[in-house]
Amino acid sequence: MLIEAIVFSLIIGLIRGGKLRKMKAINNKTIWLLIFGILMQYILVFLNQTEAIGSLSKILSYTKEILIISYILILIGIFTNLKFRSLWLSLIGFILNLFVLISNNWKVPILAEGVPLIDSPNLESLLKAGNTYLYTPIIDGTKYPILGDIIVFSKPYPMAKIISFGDLLIGFSIFLLIQEILLGEDYFMGGYRL
Repeated sequence: MLIEAIVFSLIIGLIRGGKLRKMKAINNKTIWLLIFGILMQYILVFLNQTEAIGSLSKILSYTKEILIISYILILIGIFTNLKFRSLWLSLIGFILNLFVLISNNWKVPILAEGVPLIDSPNLESLLKAGNTYLYTPIIDGTKYPILGDIIVFSKPYPMAKIISFGDLLIGFSIFLLIQEILLGEDYFMGGYRL
């Protein structure tokens, strides 16, 4: 969801007269922590969907620790840039995602019925076999399943995926953040205040 939010927001922001040079307003030292934390999570998601989990099992056995480090980096990146109002929404999204992870033994509850709709046979077989370190199928005992990965973007959506409500908030926040930066605070959302 982040890739789509970034690309779409850049296009809309430039059409609305935004300037790329205004991206310097972000705290450059800590924004890299945020970006690195998000990249760590994307890599974990990718690795957890690979069939050759045997060769990666040593790395993936540290999924919990990698997630903790990534959340620390992400939260530092968000907290040091909270002067941007749109990042408050991102903070809420990350807290929701972190809450559901902690509540479910550091695994993301995922709607197993939605996995075939995103055309990910590797993830589907790994979930059925219970061989994934990051995901757990939503069952009766799952805590807070509404906060898990339950929103399905299936084909013909070009980047089919299952995301959580927190992910949706984060994507929307990133869209708003780029608009806020490119257009400046006075022009953000046409003068409306959040």
